[in-house]
Amino acid sequence: MIRIVFTADNHLNRYYAKMTRDQLRERRKRIRQAFKETVDFCIKQNAHFYLHGGDLFDNPDPSPVELAFVAREFKRLQAHGVKVLAISGNHDMPRYMGESATPIRIYQELDALRVFGKRTEVEFERFEIDGTSIAIGGLAPDPRASSDADPLQDVQINPPAADVKIVLLHGGVEDTVPPGFEDALFRKATLASLKQIDYFLVGDIHNTDKLNIEHATVLIPGATERLTFGEIKNEPGFYYLEFDGKTARKIQRKTIEPQAMRRHELRCGNLPTDNPTEYVFEEIRGISHNDQLLQLRVEGILDRDAYHQLKFFDLWRLGSELNFYFDLDKSQIEIRARNADEYGNVVPEERVDVERELERVADELFDAAENDDQRATIQEARARVVNLYRRENA
Repeated sequence: MIRIVFTADNHLNRYYAKMTRDQLRERRKRIRQAFKETVDFCIKQNAHFYLHGGDLFDNPDPSPVELAFVAREFKRLQAHGVKVLAISGNHDMPRYMGESATPIRIYQELDALRVFGKRTEVEFERFEIDGTSIAIGGLAPDPRASSDADPLQDVQINPPAADVKIVLLHGGVEDTVPPGFEDALFRKATLASLKQIDYFLVGDIHNTDKLNIEHATVLIPGATERLTFGEIKNEPGFYYLEFDGKTARKIQRKTIEPQAMRRHELRCGNLPTDNPTEYVFEEIRGISHNDQLLQLRVEGILDRDAYHQLKFFDLWRLGSELNFYFDLDKSQIEIRARNADEYGNVVPEERVDVERELERVADELFDAAENDDQRATIQEARARVVNLYRRENA
């Protein structure tokens, strides 16, 4: 009986621009823990192979903390006799390979794993375990490939004779990608034409899927953690496979409990005209949790006066106090000019309200701020400038 764990898209060293240093440190720790669960399971099952489909790291230059962590995990696998075979992904592979090596290659230099690094040929390793022969190969992705390219076109695929033949790939598979996916796709017709391959194990897409394409099975494990608010419906996990001769006795997806994540949508039309900020405060209090990543999305039409009644900095501050991380999304708010008629057409005003314009500029700067310190500085500057203007025009 051959036992295999297959994972991909762990995205260690993930970066979040709006998180504080402490939040980022803890978030990366959670993402590492999800990867560790795949290793723990592999060792517990006494698996023979640990296969990786790319994007172990979120970028091609991960921090020493992440590199050392992965080294310890691969060392654990090695100590239990697990063979690790892998490919890189589009995130952790340098766009131009002449500049630097993909980070996972470091571990190959230490004989901790086998990395398949060619882009025009599927290399294979053949093993025989308990009377069953298995050939495992991989194709490195080409991050420069255009969206209309077929990544398998003109690729040499000549597996050795074996009971089971597996190929590791990284990229989208036709009919499985989310809307807006712009990278190259593995065409189902091309996969079906490769009669010599039994299983295609594919990384890149963060939502799991399983397809039967004529003779072959395509397994997409998905990511091991939800990384963005757009992935809230995804169920993180990885695959476990058992083979007895040519027969797959078990193909099982194992789930991983992710960090709590929620998106709450608030329609502008539901905001009261009297103290809308307090109304939103109550909404935030009702959906918050100290271990949760929460996004509050405010959407709809507001006139400029109503927009300025909302104290966005105070809303963000409360959300940040009550949650692990809080994102206030105002991108879906449409601000209607105060002097617009019922059809949205702007009626010319006789003069410009300078104080209102100062507030508008401050709001725009606040929205563009990258961290808490910048937001606090902008709020302080806003108050000082507005107070100075009022004194000079009293």
